[in-house]
Amino acid sequence: MIRALHLLLLFLAVAIIDSLGNNTLPLIDRDEPRFAEASREMRQSGDYVIPRVNGEYRFDKPPLIYWCQVGSAQLFGESDFSVRFPSMLFAAATAVLTAIWGARLYGSKTGLWSGIIFGTCLQLFIHGRAAVADMPMIFFFLGATWIAWERIAKPKSRWLWLGFYLCLALGFLAKGPIGLLPILFPAVFFLSQKKSFSFHAGSALLGVVLLVLIVGVWGIPALVATKGEFFAIGIGRHVVMRSVAPMQSHGGGGLLGYVLSLPFYFLTIFFSFFPWCIYLPGTIARLRRGLDLPERYLLGGITLVFLIFTLIQTKLPHYTLPAFPLLAILTAKYLNSRPRDSVLARGIAVGVVVLYVLVALVGFFWVAPYFPSKAAYDGAKPSLTAETRVAYTGYDEQSLVWYFRYSVKPFLVHLSPQDVANFMESAPSAACVVTRNDLTKITIDPVWKQIPVSGFDFARWKIRHSGPLPLPEPIDLVVLIKAPTGV
Repeated sequence: MIRALHLLLLFLAVAIIDSLGNNTLPLIDRDEPRFAEASREMRQSGDYVIPRVNGEYRFDKPPLIYWCQVGSAQLFGESDFSVRFPSMLFAAATAVLTAIWGARLYGSKTGLWSGIIFGTCLQLFIHGRAAVADMPMIFFFLGATWIAWERIAKPKSRWLWLGFYLCLALGFLAKGPIGLLPILFPAVFFLSQKKSFSFHAGSALLGVVLLVLIVGVWGIPALVATKGEFFAIGIGRHVVMRSVAPMQSHGGGGLLGYVLSLPFYFLTIFFSFFPWCIYLPGTIARLRRGLDLPERYLLGGITLVFLIFTLIQTKLPHYTLPAFPLLAILTAKYLNSRPRDSVLARGIAVGVVVLYVLVALVGFFWVAPYFPSKAAYDGAKPSLTAETRVAYTGYDEQSLVWYFRYSVKPFLVHLSPQDVANFMESAPSAACVVTRNDLTKITIDPVWKQIPVSGFDFARWKIRHSGPLPLPEPIDLVVLIKAPTGV
């Protein structure tokens, strides 16, 4: 087994890497501000059942990540850092869990390398700090996957049975049905050996009852309060429709686009699993020479994750992240079998950590001023009061809600340019964020302050006419402010 000190150092290393710069880098549209604002509105309303953003229901995800962010805000106060803190903790904990399982399968050296590989891959550097639901789900997904493996040898263990269904329930509460996927892994394992799978109906039924009870403590009140909308939209639109049609342009449209997108994850793995992707060809070649039982189980889980998300229409590079701990164990075993590669891997690990630290401390500081929502809020903040009404037109990003509601109580309002003048005149204190193009359509009162803001719309990456690289759209905003008398 790995020494406790080594596990502690691994946890601290991943936690520090994924924490650096989290209060410097503004929340990135679209998802981070939605999660952050939903947790804020939970605290403000005292309703911990139904997430809301800008006063409207948000059905995208179950509540576990919001609860975690609420707890973090209670500890650290409301900030970009606090809403990202739970993801960092779950990322570090998942790296440690990966290391412990890898050590149990193949010894302490392979186990420690498993944790290091997972903890330093590029996709974890991105999502280990993101204020979204992925990391809690991946932690419980990995827990259920490991326990399912242990239950193959000890199917009658009550503690393993309890841990398995508890992890499934918490994984579901983190991100919905994807958290239940480890149920299939033992069956895939036995089928890969052309062996019959022993299904214990009574144990499974009792486990499903336990899972439903745990989820139902939140789910039933949520369904009742929303008259079934949480299920219809949360499952119907964000799971079923995501599977059969690309959402928010994440995937190819039409049959041809779908076919062309099928290799997506087999290409993005070389980005997501950087820098350890250089060892994937060697790992695959070694696996083709023969599989032991743990490798067969791990490979079955990886294959099922990649297959499901390959067949689903909506595609994003991080969707296959639940398979990365399993992939890390297989890669670590390959490295441990090649002493020369192990020496090189140490240098790679050090180099990538240095790179991540530089990006977090220097890169985030350099790019932060170009986030227009945060810049607009910073410019308007001295003129805002708790009762200031805020609107926006032409620039519809949820990060505006997150930042402006640091200072104002009313929810933000989406307006057409023709309605801006009436909105500004109707309140003693008002502000409106408009695009430079829409400014020409608005009748401006000379007493209003005008604060220009320039930056990039990081929520919408498009091919710019200036070159072939996919770069964020430049955007010019103006914040119109009607300050109350005396401000």
